[in-house]
Amino acid sequence: MKKEGGSIIQDEQLIKKIRAGNQHAIRLLIERYKHHVFKVTYSVVHDEKIAEDLAQETFIKMIDALSSYQHKGFKTWISRIALHKAIDYKRKKTRQKEELETFEDFEPVSMQTDPDEQIISKDTLNKVHQYINNMPEKFQIVVKAYYFEELSYKQIAQKLGVEETNVKMRLYRARKWMKENWKEEDF
Repeated sequence: MKKEGGSIIQDEQLIKKIRAGNQHAIRLLIERYKHHVFKVTYSVVHDEKIAEDLAQETFIKMIDALSSYQHKGFKTWISRIALHKAIDYKRKKTRQKEELETFEDFEPVSMQTDPDEQIISKDTLNKVHQYINNMPEKFQIVVKAYYFEELSYKQIAQKLGVEETNVKMRLYRARKWMKENWKEEDF
């Protein structure tokens, strides 16, 4: 294999073969860049297993997006895909952490044994339902489905006829709305 210039030419030749349907060329291209892609994802997530998973997702995305590659430096292009995969993963983890923090204080009534606490919890639960009913309708639907019906993102998406990412975004915005509009002393 030739260095730099030769490597770039060889990348372009492999890409042509891949576009023509050559599966072996895909394996060669992945083999050539697997360590580099892993390093990019690992530099963001700092976890080997997650970095490996993200590297695999990067190559899947690469195969799907290869038709849009514009021959302006394959290594840079694949690095950008890997970086975006890793950043998206970190954002998702941050949102999940925020979700847990928002609802970690809600304890189901059945978990408590003291009758006075049960009455207070029922009152609190009634207030929560009342406040949820005062939310914008698009938030109400996903909050009720996720927290009270315990449906998954996928199930909610199917129920509403929207994409799963749309459900995630609505839940994120609903939580943000709650933080901005609800006061702790109201409960």
